[in-house]
Amino acid sequence: MSPTGKIFVIADPTDDRQIALERAIQLGVDTKSALHVFCCTYLDEEALGEFASRRDGKHHEMERVEAWLDQQLAPYSKEGLTIEREIWWNEKWAESACHAAARCGASLIVKSSFSHSKLGRIARKTSDLTLLRNSSCPVLLAKSSEPWINKCVLATVALDQVDEEHERLNNIITTEARRLADMTGFELHVLAAHQEHPDIALVLNMLCDDEGVSRQAYAAQRFGIPEEQMHLIQGNARLVIIDKAYELKADVVVIGSSARKGIKAALIGNTAEKVLDELNIDLLV
Repeated sequence: MSPTGKIFVIADPTDDRQIALERAIQLGVDTKSALHVFCCTYLDEEALGEFASRRDGKHHEMERVEAWLDQQLAPYSKEGLTIEREIWWNEKWAESACHAAARCGASLIVKSSFSHSKLGRIARKTSDLTLLRNSSCPVLLAKSSEPWINKCVLATVALDQVDEEHERLNNIITTEARRLADMTGFELHVLAAHQEHPDIALVLNMLCDDEGVSRQAYAAQRFGIPEEQMHLIQGNARLVIIDKAYELKADVVVIGSSARKGIKAALIGNTAEKVLDELNIDLLV
């Protein structure tokens, strides 16, 4: 996400509240980013049967959604933002959104998100999971359009895994979290949950020569933040993240996703997907 990037917003033509659009407008104003508002619609065979032809049905629906979207965007015409819109016809709207975001060069996708039961997530592939597993850029899942007032960004990293994949993901997470904190003027906190006490020197590839320096101080140095904003907590990652996010009253939690698919995703999942329905806080993945 960059101040000169493009924010891709998914509008939902079936919902009166446009949480994603309201959050994206706030971010667009703060970061001086252009907005690309995407809306996908589709009519099934029964609905199309009410028209003289499939072509007429599609044309009517596209015109209806276009008018609706223009109405949604009208209040923001004086915000000084560059806003372009795109309306697409496809039954699989989440996949279409991923393609459209890549096509327009988006640096961030913003989508509204609501809680699902664990069984509901497993039983059918929700749009949230489709975006998390297929998007080519970070995805902000907005739970509310309320302004971010606590001025806290919480980045969650993994320090109990010593491999190139986790190191790369940690770097991406902290980079995106710092950009967001810098652009909004928020305070950046970094959280690392671990099951066992990791060898910080080994994990961070740092030389720990100074005696008496705490593990937390070394970790804070690695991520370039004050020691009091670095949190090393032993415990289950899902529970630790939820507890610390609410304790800090974070406005947004930044977390990485392994983008697993298929049976492996259903059986294992990842931390981002595990906390998705338990955090009533915006989640940047």
